Amino acid sequence: MAIYHFSAQMISRSKGQSSVASASYRSGERLKDERTGETKYYRREVQPETMILSPSHSPQWVNDRQRLWNEVEKAETRKNSQLAREINVALPKELSHDQQRELIQDYVQTEFVNKGMIADIAIHRDDKENPHAHVMLTTREISEEGFTVKNRDWNDRELLNHWREQWAKNINKALEREGIQEHVSHLSHEARGVEQLPTVHLGHVAHAMEKRGVKTDRGNINRERQEYNRLVVDLQKYREEKEALQKQMVKEKKQKDYLTPSEKVDIKKAIPFVKGFVTLDKIQERREQIDQWEEKISKSKSYLEWKSSAFEKATSHYKRQEHLETEIQKNQDKIKQINWFNPLKIKDNRLTKERCEKNIERLQQDHEFHDKKLDYYRDKLKFHNKEEFFAKYQEFAAEKELKTSSFRKQNQEIREQRTILDQAEKALKQGEIREITSHYPELKTAGTYMSYENAMKLKELNQKAGKIVPIEEVKTMFTKRSATVKEYKDAIREVDHAIKNARTAEVYFKELNDIEKRIQKTENNPLLKAKLMISKEAKKEHMQDLQKSEEYKAAIEKLGYKDQKHLTEHLEKLEKSDVLREKVEHTIEVNTIGNFKGGHGASLGLLEAILQGVQEAQQQEVREHNKREKQRLKRKKTRGFDLER
Repeated sequence: MAIYHFSAQMISRSKGQSSVASASYRSGERLKDERTGETKYYRREVQPETMILSPSHSPQWVNDRQRLWNEVEKAETRKNSQLAREINVALPKELSHDQQRELIQDYVQTEFVNKGMIADIAIHRDDKENPHAHVMLTTREISEEGFTVKNRDWNDRELLNHWREQWAKNINKALEREGIQEHVSHLSHEARGVEQLPTVHLGHVAHAMEKRGVKTDRGNINRERQEYNRLVVDLQKYREEKEALQKQMVKEKKQKDYLTPSEKVDIKKAIPFVKGFVTLDKIQERREQIDQWEEKISKSKSYLEWKSSAFEKATSHYKRQEHLETEIQKNQDKIKQINWFNPLKIKDNRLTKERCEKNIERLQQDHEFHDKKLDYYRDKLKFHNKEEFFAKYQEFAAEKELKTSSFRKQNQEIREQRTILDQAEKALKQGEIREITSHYPELKTAGTYMSYENAMKLKELNQKAGKIVPIEEVKTMFTKRSATVKEYKDAIREVDHAIKNARTAEVYFKELNDIEKRIQKTENNPLLKAKLMISKEAKKEHMQDLQKSEEYKAAIEKLGYKDQKHLTEHLEKLEKSDVLREKVEHTIEVNTIGNFKGGHGASLGLLEAILQGVQEAQQQEVREHNKREKQRLKRKKTRGFDLER
């Protein structure tokens, strides 16, 4: 059973503690404390698994445990300085060592290191039943040059509660990933309404004594409380199982009322895979597990294929070396066969020897090249010589055959499970559709053709209303709501149109004002007026201004404005209407979204979707009926034709 433990404490000089000594005790390493000149070492039977995690901008020396904690000691000058914070957590024994390491590493990186702390982690597995981790955390900010100021925000009590909660969440996610049906909580027994008694902390002295078989007072207290808690848990578990069973029986009975015999069979087939009462959520959960299963198979297959390819490539290098060794031997034999006692062939013999030696040198270089290539495969496939390689290759060939057969069977099992889950899901949905539509006379027969999505929308409406809402009421609600929305939208459009006209009139008044100024200037100035008599261009421009003046006046009048004052007053009223506009838009939103009294909280879109779903189901029923009727008439006609023959 997965347990939850999370405790935090400060390592402080005021308690006579040293961060170097603490790090040595937790890591099992021999560390020298430069402040006191003492070397600290605490021998452990099982060496802890350790790691140091630090922010990316930290100096390289933080990865040296001795240097790290001596630098912490140097940064603290007071005799009561807080040197480090320690977090102590229990690791789920249900997880493998790799999974435990990944769990604590991810948690520490996210909650502490990413916030700026350096974390020194030591995983203790002295007791197989109590794997746990000590995490020593720095209290000062770190820069590229070293430690700087203390971060007081890290002392926040709320932050400690957050760390406790997140550790529980991380454990539960890790257990869930591995398909382990366990769950832990950071809350106390009292907060969770659990009647269990908490155990007391043994301490390392009592723990060591208990491990040697010596019973201690604290150990006796814990044994008594554990026995009490076991009885409480058993009783509580019985109550929970009884309550869950009763609920399940009610659900099963209700479910069966709306299922056909074949659908019941389809659902029954899925029981072993969802491990209990079949629901849509459990089917989805099982599908996700199957996806993970399939992904693991895929990764295993990829690794198997890589390994197979690696063996084949290594084999080709060995074969090439064999060929090169044969060629080297041939050249060496040629050199041995040279007859140096024949004076007539001394020159030819020397040329032959030089040629063979060059060939041998080239062949040996090629041999060394393939040997270097084989170094990669020696490391990856874990062999040292040729004989060991071919022995491993033979073992792998047998392993590959077995695994390939296993993958084939597993993939077949996955396909079968998915088919069963699909059929069970379809059966559950059909049963739910029948249950929902059974309350509606309009859907007595048409309900068969209703989609699950539309049936769920109808269910949503009924849940919001707290009753079965008749289809006619849905139609009335939709019609009334649609009319209200249309009315308000029309009102907004009218306001928008009035504002647009007012802004257009505003522009026209500005243009008219400019034109009338030019006209008055011309008519009031004798020189400009005389110019009209002698200049066709000046006269033309003046006539155009007069014409434009009349056009702007007509346009302004058409927009409904008498003069500038009338426009200004109207614009002020329109600006005040923005408040009214907001109310109107809110009314539209409420009617559309549906969160208002008396409308069952249903949105306009939901009502429309329900009506459309009902209509589609009824239309589909008609189509199916017509289709069956045509087939019946066709069969009847065919039988009649056969009788005539």
